[in-house]
Amino acid sequence: MSNTNSNTYLFTLTAFTDDSDRMATPLVLANSALASGADVVLWLTMGGVELAKQGATKKLTPKSFAPVQDLLESFIESGGHLGVCPPCGKTHGLTDENMLEEASWMGAVAMLEASTGRQTFSF
Repeated sequence: MSNTNSNTYLFTLTAFTDDSDRMATPLVLANSALASGADVVLWLTMGGVELAKQGATKKLTPKSFAPVQDLLESFIESGGHLGVCPPCGKTHGLTDENMLEEASWMGAVAMLEASTGRQTFSF
């Protein structure tokens, strides 16, 4: 996750099923950034950690965007990185066993380090 070029982003997702458009928006933006060659981290915290749970996105279709499963698959296939807040994951029942293999635990220090030099957005 090099962030030496200015085309680097960190999107923070704090919501999940309570507002599917809010949840999909950072994925749409992240996919657009990845398509333009950017280096993108999507950091999941609070309820947003549910996105990293295996099978959680299968039936989520926002009103304004493509199904979340499609957006997430595109994000992963395009080289986006999913970082998950460990305390929030624990609160929401996320474990090594049920977390997407493409996601990784990313605590506060790691998130702050990853955000250095990146444009950041929160949802």
